[in-house]
Amino acid sequence: MKLYLTSGILLLLLFACGKDNIETRPGLTLKSVSSTVIPQGFDLQLKLRLTDKQGDFTDTIWVKKITTRCPSSNFADSLLYRIPGDVPKTNNFDAEILLTFQYAVALQPRCTRNDTATFYIWMKDQEGNKSDTVRTEPIIILR
Repeated sequence: MKLYLTSGILLLLLFACGKDNIETRPGLTLKSVSSTVIPQGFDLQLKLRLTDKQGDFTDTIWVKKITTRCPSSNFADSLLYRIPGDVPKTNNFDAEILLTFQYAVALQPRCTRNDTATFYIWMKDQEGNKSDTVRTEPIIILR
């Protein structure tokens, strides 16, 4: 069974010239989480910072969800986590990404009780360099 996910990706371009701390491999950092308790029907938003010295990151953002009480809710997917193709990929790329996980599609526990999930996010560049894996704190998802 294939699990299709939806996400909203919003890129706020924050180009900075001459940043010395940007590495060759893509850099991902978690800036904020909309909530650590998600009531039924509400979405989860993660704000990330993406940096890449060459700007050669791929458009794919990988997301893995691991739950503690409902293993059928786990997933690892990238189908709908994409950076739009019209985003200019420049040297010293620095931008914010907003990932939105819809309750009915990606969050709702696939069992009859509340669950707790941790999300892992990573990406690669065209040379195969992999970013560090960003991890959220445990997020309680109410049924």
